Amino acid sequence: MAGGAGERFWPLSRANHPKQLLKLSSQSDSLLSDAVERSRAMVPAENIFIVTSQHLRPAIVEAKLGIPDANVIAEPCRRNTAGCLIYAAAYILAQNRSKGPEEVTMGVLTADHRIPETAPFVATVKAAFEAAEKRDSLVTVGIQPVRPETAYGYIEVSPDAKDAGTSVPLYPVVSFREKPSVSLASQYIATGRYYWNSGMFFWRLSAFQNEFNRANPVLAAALEDLTDAMMSGDNLRCEKVFDSLPNISIDYALMEKSGRVDVIPGNFLWDDLGSWDSLYRTFPLDNNGNVSVGDPVMLECENSIVYNAAGAQKMAVAAIGLEDIIVVVKDDAVLVMPKSKAQQVKKAVNALRERGAGQL
Repeated sequence: MAGGAGERFWPLSRANHPKQLLKLSSQSDSLLSDAVERSRAMVPAENIFIVTSQHLRPAIVEAKLGIPDANVIAEPCRRNTAGCLIYAAAYILAQNRSKGPEEVTMGVLTADHRIPETAPFVATVKAAFEAAEKRDSLVTVGIQPVRPETAYGYIEVSPDAKDAGTSVPLYPVVSFREKPSVSLASQYIATGRYYWNSGMFFWRLSAFQNEFNRANPVLAAALEDLTDAMMSGDNLRCEKVFDSLPNISIDYALMEKSGRVDVIPGNFLWDDLGSWDSLYRTFPLDNNGNVSVGDPVMLECENSIVYNAAGAQKMAVAAIGLEDIIVVVKDDAVLVMPKSKAQQVKKAVNALRERGAGQL
C-alpha cells in the first residue's frame, strides 16, 4: 500500500513526492524501495503490486523499483485502506481468473515501515503466508511493544492463547485497540497480551471474501462488482463502483468486525515512520542526542533534529542552543517545532493550504 500523503513529514513530503518516496530510514534508498526489496526476498517481482493514487503513479514508475510498470496500480480515487485492499483483491482476482479465490494468497505490506533486518522479517512473513494458506482466517503480524507508544494501534490476544499448529505461534485476536494514552499503553504492555498493530495482513482471497460477507455485506458486494467489472474490462464501471465506497480503514471495515483474526508475533526490528520525531530511532545520534542531516552546524544543542534537505552547498543551516527542537529546511520551506508537537504538522499543512501556499 503506497497511496498515503505522509503530510506529517512536510516540508520534505509533498503531494507529488510523498513519504514513501523519501529517504527516511537511510540516506541511500526510499522507504518504498526498501519495501519492494524485502518483498522480492519472498515472491517474484511479477507477483509484487504497488497500489497507489493516480497522481503518484508516474513518480513511482519513474523510480524504477524492480517490478513491472504494469504492477503499479492506480486507484480511481482515494478511499482509505479498505478501498485500497478491495481494489487490490479485485485486481488480483481478475488477473488470476483461471484460479479459484481459495488458490490465491494475498500478503499486504505497507510502504513506510523501517525494518532493518531482512532475514527475521522474511521468516515471519513466510510463516504468515503458511498460516493463511492453512486456515480460513485473516492473519496479521503483531509487533512486541518496546515502549508505551501512543501513535500506534494495539492488538489484544487471549490470556490463554496457545500455539495453533503452525511453524510459529499463532494466537486468536480478542480485540483491536485505538491509539491509547501513555498510561493506558503502559497498562497494555504490563499485561503481556498486547502487540502493536503493524498493518500487515495475509489471507487467502476466499477467506477475505467470506469474512467481508459476514462483517460488511455492502463492501463484499462492491468487491464482487469491482472484480466483475475488471474481468470484463469495463473501466467506467470500475470507477463508478470504487467511487461509491466509503472512506474507511480496513481495521474498521473488516478486521475489528471479523471473529476470525489470528496474529503472529513479529520477531524482527520494526518501526512505523509516522512523524519527524521517529528519526531519533532511525538515524545515528551524536553525543548530545541530536540527529543532523545535510551537514548543519549544531552548537550547544541537545536532543534535537536539524534536517537540511536542501544540502549544505545550497543552504547553510546553523542552530545554537536548541533543546528538544526539530528543524527541517528545504529550499522553499522551513519547519520549526518542539519534538512534542511532531504529530501536529498536519495543522500547519492545513493552514498553509487555506492560504493557497504552493509548497505543498
